[in-house]
Amino acid sequence: MKVKEFIKKNNLNCFVEGNLEKEIVSGYAGDFLSNTISRAGDNCIWFTVMNNVNVAAVALLVDCAVICLCENVSPDNSLLEKAKNQKINIIGTELNMYSAIKRFDI
Repeated sequence: MKVKEFIKKNNLNCFVEGNLEKEIVSGYAGDFLSNTISRAGDNCIWFTVMNNVNVAAVALLVDCAVICLCENVSPDNSLLEKAKNQKINIIGTELNMYSAIKRFDI
């Protein structure tokens, strides 16, 4: 499913529209950046509550399709700017990671 379809289907908040045509092929949940680097797959949706600029760097390294910030977390200004410059999709949900993964059909 493309990122834009996922956003529309689940009525999610979109903080940054990078490349909404990217295909989501898997999912990963975690807040340890080193684990995410070594375990998240290409074109994944990454569920996290981390909201700083380091998230953008990791998203680029793993070529994630979209970052989903959970628990009503908003990206900080440095993450917003980096994501806009690097065309990284960032969406948000009020759900915690467990509930988001359970609810969203990935």
